[in-house]
Amino acid sequence: MSLAAPKLSPKSSLPEGLQDLLVREAAFALTRKRISEALAVAQEQKSASGGSKPILGLLFRDKRNDLKRKELEENLTVLAAGIQKLDAVIPRLQSCVDRSVENYLRELDAEYAKGLAASRFLEDWQRLMVRFDQAVSQYMRLLQTLLPLMDVLAANEICGANLDCRKLIDNTVTAARLVQEEVSFINKIADAQRIRSGVDAITLYRQPERNWKGSVHSLFFILPVQAAHCIRTLITESTEVIDRIREAIQGECQLASYTVGYGVTSYHQRVWASLRESAMLQIDPEQMESILAETEERMDRGALEPWSPPKVETPIEPEVAVSAPKATATPASTSNEDASASISAPPPGFTKPTTRSPELRIPSRAQSPRPTPSSIPNEAATIETEKNILTTSVAVAAVAVVSPAPAAPPAPAPSTPAELSAEASKEAADSIVDLTAERIRLEEILAEARAGIAQREVFLTQSEERLLQKSQEQLERETELEQREEQLRDLEKRLREKLGAAAFPPQPEKKPVDEFNE
Repeated sequence: MSLAAPKLSPKSSLPEGLQDLLVREAAFALTRKRISEALAVAQEQKSASGGSKPILGLLFRDKRNDLKRKELEENLTVLAAGIQKLDAVIPRLQSCVDRSVENYLRELDAEYAKGLAASRFLEDWQRLMVRFDQAVSQYMRLLQTLLPLMDVLAANEICGANLDCRKLIDNTVTAARLVQEEVSFINKIADAQRIRSGVDAITLYRQPERNWKGSVHSLFFILPVQAAHCIRTLITESTEVIDRIREAIQGECQLASYTVGYGVTSYHQRVWASLRESAMLQIDPEQMESILAETEERMDRGALEPWSPPKVETPIEPEVAVSAPKATATPASTSNEDASASISAPPPGFTKPTTRSPELRIPSRAQSPRPTPSSIPNEAATIETEKNILTTSVAVAAVAVVSPAPAAPPAPAPSTPAELSAEASKEAADSIVDLTAERIRLEEILAEARAGIAQREVFLTQSEERLLQKSQEQLERETELEQREEQLRDLEKRLREKLGAAAFPPQPEKKPVDEFNE
């Protein structure tokens, strides 16, 4: 199936939640149509009755006509009010269905991402831009709202101890998740373009994915001073990354505008139209009123949510956090005895995590995989390096989380060769982790490319088989026609012999037409 001609038949495996929303939308549209037709009929009746008044109507008033005219006016008022009410509800319902169909195409229809990767579907690219801007504006607005709240909280309690702050952080985590989903879909389009066109024809590159959801979730477990610094860092980093992603989307919108004349402008609208037609056939006329009443009641309660595919949420561990200010952390030369003493006296309301102590740093990439032992040379040296890094991070994290912020930063301790070697080992370990993650990502892209090539080979094999089958059928058909023609000639010959030459006069031969003489 070509990208410019999406499937117009409804999906056989359409999710139940999306089917329910489509049936509700179809019920409202059908009700709106019927009320409009009834209103048009009532207006015609009113105009017909109003134009046939007698000349002496003031002297001979007919009460029956007055009652009929009054009923028509009441019907017109009721029908107009019903249409006005439906016009206020239908846009909200259509917006919900619109987002649901978009979620369905993103997750369960591979042709949608392939068409966007081919720089087609201008309206869909514009819709993606609007949805990305909405998710980003909500995320940034919640971060800006969360920042001044840190000045009001108690300095010796973690942010999760306050109810209002906890609710606001939960909302911010949801907004960050939506932004990450938008970035993931853009990267999905970039991967499809790389598989389709190759490396030389790439116009949309993969965008950086940050674990903003985990970073915001880590605000539950730190003090307001560190949280304020973390929020400022998140705002700065998010602004830079989001501006870069927005420029990439705008470039793809310009490329899609050049190919408007070569195909459809919206895959989304064509699929939605086909789903609407199938939803009309699923409406039960006896349940129309109950569907309308239930939908309005759910809208009033705010319980009508867009459909989204079920996703397995990975548990967010508290060690994924953003960097804390240097003023609250002690130097790396702090002894293990001081760190253990500070950990043994937590502030009120703080719950110690059961896994590991939080490591306060900005994650370089979302959920970077750990390197395997086979990919790291000198296993003994690597284990010793990780022990040194873990000891240093535990000491720094424990003092930064538990101890209150000092009035003035302590004097920096002189650097020693041991510290320099530990920092060098840490940088080497981080570089190994980044290289391993990059290798794994490239292997995934290679696996996808191989899968795409395998699919193309299967498609070509099937196409060749179908072509051979069609050729065989055509040859058989030609043979059958030749046999039939031979039978007709024999029949004509027998008829000529039986009826004589007079029954079949010879046909005059047509002379060839000379175009030059004409």
